[in-house]
Formats: sequence, structure tokens, C-alpha cells
Amino acid sequence: IIAEHIRRSNFNPIAYEVGFGDKGKYSPIIIELESGEKIYLTGRIDRVDALETEDGIYLRIIDYKSGSKNFKLSDVFYGLQIQLITYLDALWENGSKDFDKPMLPGGMLYFKIDDPIIRGNAKMTEEEIEKAIMKKLRMKGLLLADVKLIREMDNSIDGTSVIIPASITKSNDLKKDSSAATIEQFKLLRKYVRKLLKDLCDEIMKGNVFIKPYKKKDKTSCDYCNFMPVCQFDTTMKENSFKMLYDKANDEVWELMTQEDGKLQ
Repeated sequence: IIAEHIRRSNFNPIAYEVGFGDKGKYSPIIIELESGEKIYLTGRIDRVDALETEDGIYLRIIDYKSGSKNFKLSDVFYGLQIQLITYLDALWENGSKDFDKPMLPGGMLYFKIDDPIIRGNAKMTEEEIEKAIMKKLRMKGLLLADVKLIREMDNSIDGTSVIIPASITKSNDLKKDSSAATIEQFKLLRKYVRKLLKDLCDEIMKGNVFIKPYKKKDKTSCDYCNFMPVCQFDTTMKENSFKMLYDKANDEVWELMTQEDGKLQ
């Protein structure tokens, strides 16, 4: 499937397991706190794809996941899903030194490593089965809202892409169900997540370890936490309560991020 993705795209993989940090190819993300202390964020990016155009080099981050991982702008807003934009930020800040042209964000995507079971009937052709598998393994994330660029990512797109989270109308416009953002929104997202990271680092340096897990619908931060035996979080105790989070529409998230950005000006 990955090979088929590459065949259908004009974006080419340029690096795998790309590190940013002391021993990485790129410098770490440096978070400077009000106290003057500095936090160095390091990491490793599974795959980086690139497309060279007259405007610059468009980069696309691909992160492989073994479990289901959907992309929700609302989760980014709450600080639950900041990995992809942080990876993109690391290249956005340092990647331009490797290229003669400006570095531009093309997208950031999750790819689920899976062998899906396709439910159908005995009359399904091999081609239909392959297409069903492609749909199951369609990448999720956020793309630059540029139809020309979307077609570069999937040169076989006809309506809804089976590779990326995008759909194009017959009049060559992006459909509303596409997961895409403008260049200005990508910049806003980058700035907002930088603030989130700084706030998190501040809390870490202050030693803030209050027991305050989140709950969103039927999911909580306790689901995969290894420290339950230590914190012994118990909602029957008055001082133990979940921080309730609720999904927000994308338009509301962009508006809230814009308002937050205005406070920082």
C-alpha cells in the first residue's frame, strides 16, 4: 500500500527516521521559559516527503501508527494531539538550511500499519478488494488547502481520494469534508502549539503533578497510564475529578486559536 501511495504521488520520500536534537540531523526545538531556563525538545520523524515547486519546497510529515489514530483539530486545541505539528515545526524552523528554496508545509499525516479485514461478498473482484483495502488504510491528518498540491499528493484523485483525507468537486474545488488548512492557519497552528509546549514545560519545571486526568466521551488519560497504582485516582474521593473535554467544530477551534493569538500580540 505504501508503494502504491508513492506511485500515485509526486511527493517523494527524502528521509526516514529523521532525528531532531543533539545527535539528530536537525536542531532541537528550544523552548525558552520566562525564568530564563531553556527546554530542548528532541524527537524522531518516521518519514519526510517533499515536492519542489517554483514557490518553494513543500514538506509532508508521515507518522506510522500501529493503532487507530484519527486526526482531530479539537484534540490539537486541547493539547492531546500535538505530535505531528511539533514534528513539522522542527523541520519548518531548521529545514530551510538544507534547501535553496523556502520550506513550506504541505501536510502532516498518520499512516496506520495494519492488515485490514474487508467485509464484502464472494462476487467482489480483486480490484474492488484492493480499493477497499486502500480506503481502510487511507492516511489521516491535515493538508494544505491547495487543490493543485492535493493533486500532486494523489495524481489519480477523482472525487474522494483513497490515499489522503481530501475530496475534490467536479468544478475543481476542495470539498468541505477535506481535512485541510490554509498556509495562514498552519502558521497559527504552529504558534498555538508552541505556546502549549511552553505552558507544559512551565508546569513541569514548577513540579506541578496534580492528579487531574481528562475525560472526553468514553476516553480518559487513565486508559493507557502506567501510574494508576501510584496516583490511585478515584472519583469517589471529593478531590479527584476528571477534567471534562468536549469536541469542538473546526471553525470554532480556528476562532479560539485566533483569539488566543490576539492576546499574544
